[in-house]
Amino acid sequence: MLIMSEQKKNQIFGPFSRFFLFCAAADLDLLSKCPSSEHHKYTGVGVTVFFTGLLACASGGYALFTAFQSVALSVLLGILWGLLVFNLDRFLVSTMKKSKGKILELVQISPRLLLAVLLSLVISVPLELRIFKEEIDEQIYYAGTAKLDQLESTYNQRLEKRQKQVEAIRASLDKKQEQRDAFYQQYICECDGTCGTGQKGKGSECERKESRFRKSDEELSIARLQNESELARIREDQSQIQLQYRDERVKLQASFADGLLIRLNALEDLPSGPQLAIVLLLIAIEIAPILVKLLSPYGPYDHLLKTLEYEFEMDEIAAINMRNQQLNSKLTVMAGIEQSRLEQEIRNNEGTMKLIGEAHLELVREQLKLWLDEEKEKISNSANGNI
Repeated sequence: MLIMSEQKKNQIFGPFSRFFLFCAAADLDLLSKCPSSEHHKYTGVGVTVFFTGLLACASGGYALFTAFQSVALSVLLGILWGLLVFNLDRFLVSTMKKSKGKILELVQISPRLLLAVLLSLVISVPLELRIFKEEIDEQIYYAGTAKLDQLESTYNQRLEKRQKQVEAIRASLDKKQEQRDAFYQQYICECDGTCGTGQKGKGSECERKESRFRKSDEELSIARLQNESELARIREDQSQIQLQYRDERVKLQASFADGLLIRLNALEDLPSGPQLAIVLLLIAIEIAPILVKLLSPYGPYDHLLKTLEYEFEMDEIAAINMRNQQLNSKLTVMAGIEQSRLEQEIRNNEGTMKLIGEAHLELVREQLKLWLDEEKEKISNSANGNI
């Protein structure tokens, strides 16, 4: 009989229909008794559940590939994630019971809708990362460029500080050079008689200006020697700063992150409109199995399922009542036995008390008889003594 039933189900439902009906958590035995419209309805529910899980599998796999950069691990964990979402959707559909009151159904599915929305929000993030990959790469590139510009600005400030020191030293030397040249012109002019006192020859004024020129020239030579070493030190600092900048730039470029967290941060910087559209689309896809179940009319399958569950409940209640009656009967019998035992003990106790009372009465009689005999003997002895 079971083989015939299986053969009949195989004739009614093909392999694909059986699979999608499994996804919809439908009972094939009940569906085989229903019209073909019920078959199509629950097949559609199963298709929706299956493709929701498939979408979750692809989304989760891409997110894990972004995090681990491993194809094998991403495929494995993506499949596990898809199966988890598929199982949850199948559970939501299977626990939603159809009734003739839509308000009751809305109250029934409200927590399931919240769970479906939560799942869609989780699934949407990896898809957004894939859809907006170019924009996210651009955001990451500009973020890295900003870091490099900041690093370059920091080292440029150090180099400018050293350059200002060089310019200050050179300005000081140029000032001394100009002063020395001016003293030289005044010295030559005085000695030639073309300026100053106008006396040609080496007079006192010529010697004084010569002495001032010699002193200025000597100070310029000393300053050049002293500043040359300072300039060499500053140039060395500039070379070291440039080397440090190149090393820091290479290290900074090598440290640029391209993982899941940096991409999530870049995703937050993008306009919210397209992201909201994707989230709403995924919410619609995720709640599609529940909506399909909700919008579908109350049909023969639902009636049969309700009848079967009602019969099962009635059978359970009848079984419980039967067990209660059996238990009450056992308790009644045990109570009767206990009552009989107590009554027998009471009767036994009454007989025992009666025997004890009779024995006690007999002892009292014997004691009275002994007392009476003693008193008689005393009286007799007393009478004999008086005689």
